[in-house]
Amino acid sequence: MTTPNNLPAEEAVALPAEPRLPSLIRYYDDFHDKVRTISNLDSSDVWLVHADGQESRLQFSSVPNACRTLLKHIVVDLFDRCDPSTVVVYASKLFDRGDHLAVASVSTPADFAAYWNERIRPAETNMTATALRSSVHSMCNLSVGHWRPEFRDFVRTLRSPRVDIYKTVRTRECFVPLDQQSIIIEYFDEMKESLEQDAQSISFIDLRNACILLMSHQHGLRPGSIARIKIQDVRIHESGSVHVSIPLIKLRGNDSLRRVTRRIKHDWAGLYVALLSQRQPGPASTGHSNDHLFQLTPASVASVIRNLTAELLGEAWSPTDLRHTAAQRLADVGASHISLSEFLGHTTTLTANVYFDGSLTQAERINEALSLSPIYTEIAQVARTKTISRDELKKLPPTNQIGAVPHGIPISGIGSCSIGQSLCAKNPVLSCYTCRRFLPVSDHRVHEDVVESLRPVVKMFAASSHSSDGTGSHAQLSRTLRAVGRVIQDLSINSETGSSALE
Repeated sequence: MTTPNNLPAEEAVALPAEPRLPSLIRYYDDFHDKVRTISNLDSSDVWLVHADGQESRLQFSSVPNACRTLLKHIVVDLFDRCDPSTVVVYASKLFDRGDHLAVASVSTPADFAAYWNERIRPAETNMTATALRSSVHSMCNLSVGHWRPEFRDFVRTLRSPRVDIYKTVRTRECFVPLDQQSIIIEYFDEMKESLEQDAQSISFIDLRNACILLMSHQHGLRPGSIARIKIQDVRIHESGSVHVSIPLIKLRGNDSLRRVTRRIKHDWAGLYVALLSQRQPGPASTGHSNDHLFQLTPASVASVIRNLTAELLGEAWSPTDLRHTAAQRLADVGASHISLSEFLGHTTTLTANVYFDGSLTQAERINEALSLSPIYTEIAQVARTKTISRDELKKLPPTNQIGAVPHGIPISGIGSCSIGQSLCAKNPVLSCYTCRRFLPVSDHRVHEDVVESLRPVVKMFAASSHSSDGTGSHAQLSRTLRAVGRVIQDLSINSETGSSALE
């Protein structure tokens, strides 16, 4: 093997100045609120670690014998500096990188920096490089080979592979489209209406999943924070409002214990009231304790969000996508750097810059609402929405024909409603295009007239809108006109191809 500056071969491994391993490791499992112990460190090559509600096994038997003892010392040091979930991630990366650890253990800092730039930085992923840099930091703490505590600052200068962790935010690929956000909002509204008619009409599982999605959509919370919410963290006030105390994760130092309080949107607070009324304490298990509100691990919470968005929207969105979307909504309606950082639970305002860099200007927001901006234009799937002809529409009962006078503008003949306009509590014109019960008329000119008629009122609402949850007047008009645009595109495509949307 050729290495920079004639480095020694990987088979030569240096050990810490104190080669004996401690008798045991104690660490805090914050998910279960327990102090855990790992014993028999020297004789056992399988260490069981509890992190984020899951059991992980660190299999040191997969590491070559020459590096096994060194890696055990490194993992012991990681437990002193990192939370257990981070230790599991780093260890999983290090198990396959014994060659790098061996070279680091016997190299001088200057020689290893050359090795890092030639062999590690160009070839390894950002996470693997981070784990390796942390392991060299541990070597400094343990005085392995040439490494000493005074070299820790030098280790921090080792650069990871270049990666833009906010690339999808800059390209806007991670943002849930407005019309799909409206479907999520409609889903919460329908759940609320069902509960008002019959408090037992929705099962506990469906309520639980809806409340999880609500936390992700409205507040942009990570699965780890959602899974850690306990029953006593939910406070229901006499006014009907619901506040939830939420533990923040991915924080450093003393901030790791910080909690924030979030208010559930008043219209949807009933979902949490119903959830608590149905919630039955269950037995403690490996994945959760019986006082956790949702009784799910963070991984299971993430699965619920992906599965439910796939069911509602036809495509799965991750918790990270919903978090970015919620943050961008705040930036677009004029939130400050401080308030956005507080919303995200960050200790600095630097990360918030990425959302403001890509935030819409006032003119862009108006163009978005007018369905004119090419940034927000998507080609809808052909025949995504079924249609009805004008003649068929006229034969329906009046209650099933949509008509209204929004903002003083008479609009009628745009389509039909399967449940009947008289039974709908929503504004017919502003909500129909984003409702799953709506059947648009097949003449695209009718819908083009709707867009032209509603455009004069957009600028007024765009200038005054400050809603951060996607339910304000400007956001509602944006969703409506965007949905109208998709209907027009569908009908135009069908007209050009000669296909029928009713087939």
